[in-house]
Amino acid sequence: MVVLALAICTKNGKSLVSRQYVGMTRIRIEGILAAFPKLIADDGGADGGLKKRQHTFVETDTVRYVYQPIESLYLLIVTTKGSNIIQDLDTLRLISKVLPDYCQPVTEEGISEHVFELVFAFDEVINLGYKENLTLAEIRTNLEMDSHEEKLHMMVRASKENEARDEGRRKAAAIKAAQREMKEMGGMGNKAMGNMKGFGGGSSSGFGNTPDSGFGGSNAGFGGSTSGFGGSNSGFGSDSFGGGSGSGSGSGPAPGSTYGSQAATAGSGGGMKLGKGMSLKKKSKGVDMMEQMASEEGISASALDNQREAAPQAAAPGAVVRHDPIEVEVLESITCRLSADGGVLDFEVKGQLNLLCHEEDTKVLLHLAPQSRAPAADFKVRPNPQMSKPDFAKGVLQMRSADRPFPKQLGLLQWKLKSTDENMIPLKLVCWPEDIGDGKMNVNIEYNLGDTALTLHDVLIKIPLNNHGTPEIVTSETGVYRHNSRRHILEWEINVIDADSSSGILEFEIDCTDKADLFPVTVSFGSNDTLYPIEIGNITTLDGEQAKYGQRKQLKVEQFEIESE
Repeated sequence: MVVLALAICTKNGKSLVSRQYVGMTRIRIEGILAAFPKLIADDGGADGGLKKRQHTFVETDTVRYVYQPIESLYLLIVTTKGSNIIQDLDTLRLISKVLPDYCQPVTEEGISEHVFELVFAFDEVINLGYKENLTLAEIRTNLEMDSHEEKLHMMVRASKENEARDEGRRKAAAIKAAQREMKEMGGMGNKAMGNMKGFGGGSSSGFGNTPDSGFGGSNAGFGGSTSGFGGSNSGFGSDSFGGGSGSGSGSGPAPGSTYGSQAATAGSGGGMKLGKGMSLKKKSKGVDMMEQMASEEGISASALDNQREAAPQAAAPGAVVRHDPIEVEVLESITCRLSADGGVLDFEVKGQLNLLCHEEDTKVLLHLAPQSRAPAADFKVRPNPQMSKPDFAKGVLQMRSADRPFPKQLGLLQWKLKSTDENMIPLKLVCWPEDIGDGKMNVNIEYNLGDTALTLHDVLIKIPLNNHGTPEIVTSETGVYRHNSRRHILEWEINVIDADSSSGILEFEIDCTDKADLFPVTVSFGSNDTLYPIEIGNITTLDGEQAKYGQRKQLKVEQFEIESE
């Protein structure tokens, strides 16, 4: 009762994939499979044998072939003659169900492309020549090899990639701002000495005439603001020492020129360089390289210093700060069921405002900010029974007894909404499948942002394909699509949907005749905005002093589906 081999071959006896479960040489298995078509022909052919004897097996003196035709191929099990034919047929039926899951379409080319997946599937069904007691769903689960640790690792890596991408955007914005600043200045620092009236021109003539002038004044110097002894791109000559009109009697500089940290670096044209004894501090090699790159890009040193100071203060977008003594969480979830034409079957919103206190004896007043926009519908808002209702009517949240501190965690407000109004849906979707003949279906999926005040991120639309093969994409305006052949799902992912990119469409064709096979379409997304406009304006102590707190808002999808009509 041992399965010797499991194979898929053509009608001519060409072996496409074979898995042996006993010790067997390649020549031996090739000879066994090559003899199979001849045995069928001697038995009257596949069709004739079925009509005459009502079975799908043939035998030789040593082995038995249990087979099943699949399109232009044969799926067969090679067993001993003493094996249980009922069990062999049951094994064959299970393998025939597994085969389309990992090879679509079941052709010679498809088998060759998915040979390793098929071998793994065969090993799940048969172990050491004996059939495993598994269902089709259990086999799929085992082959998926789903790992929570791997998902967590991928989420952490994606988060780091997003942080690095946002950091790059911030730096690019800082560089552009610095370039605009240089253009507005119009190159004032390049010809500082040339614009002076004489050697000591301007209002600060004389040798040390004013606190801001003279040879050693805090804002004094011989050259321009970014130069050595001469101009910024010059040596001792051009644009320096009396290049302008008039004459002066002193040695004081023009207003705005400096002899401090900016003059400490010599101009690229070879101006006067300060000796080691004049260096105020030693800069690291990395800092010198950054300044050199900044000078090549036309960025001022002051803008570079401001960027260095601002970089440590920049927080990652969406990061939840946990070191504040008081935290306010605004959490909202939605459940939505739509029809294929976009009609609302069911829509529900649930929200909650939570307070987390990390310090003991927290007695504060939470002042609600004025709503930035009017709610699109009438939400049912209920405060916690422990809150003071008269103060809540005034937009203030506090305990009924002012002397009573807040617990470490408490839900202050809850709101709820049930509606069938299409204008309330944050993301409107239409799924339009149309039969175009020849066993094909043309499918259009279109989305529109319902509320332009919202920004949705990580939008994922999943369309089930139900073993109908690989879809052919006709149009994809936005986002990224991918075909998950294991789960038989077409996934359409859009990073951000906002007022600037509020709509998109995906069109594809697939071998399908029943529209119901393409439903239900599931949707998931998140947002840092909520449908109910609520926000804490400030938090004060009972004495009226401002309290330090953090605040975050989150909108998530519990269920969002498009159902067939």
